[in-house]
Amino acid sequence: MGDLIGLIAVLGGLSIPLLAVWTRHKRTMLEMQLMMRGQSNDNVTNAIEQLRAEVRNLRDTSTQYDLSFDSAMQRMERRVDLLERHAVSTRSANTETYETRVGG
Repeated sequence: MGDLIGLIAVLGGLSIPLLAVWTRHKRTMLEMQLMMRGQSNDNVTNAIEQLRAEVRNLRDTSTQYDLSFDSAMQRMERRVDLLERHAVSTRSANTETYETRVGG
């Protein structure tokens, strides 16, 4: 019985340092996993921010093109309006000249 108590005492004394090494190892592994997750989250966050910046740039570019297209359409409408007025005034001037020559 005394030998059994001695054996348990020796095993208990040796198991405490082994348990300390094992728990330190587990803690280190968990810290490394958390660091990796943190880096992953940082990478994902950075990627999302880059995508947001690209979308912002695309939105600005499309707005600029839209405004440019709108102003070009307004210029075209003004030109067509001027051409129509010119055509109407030329037509009425030609009609008056024709009526004067014919004796209308």
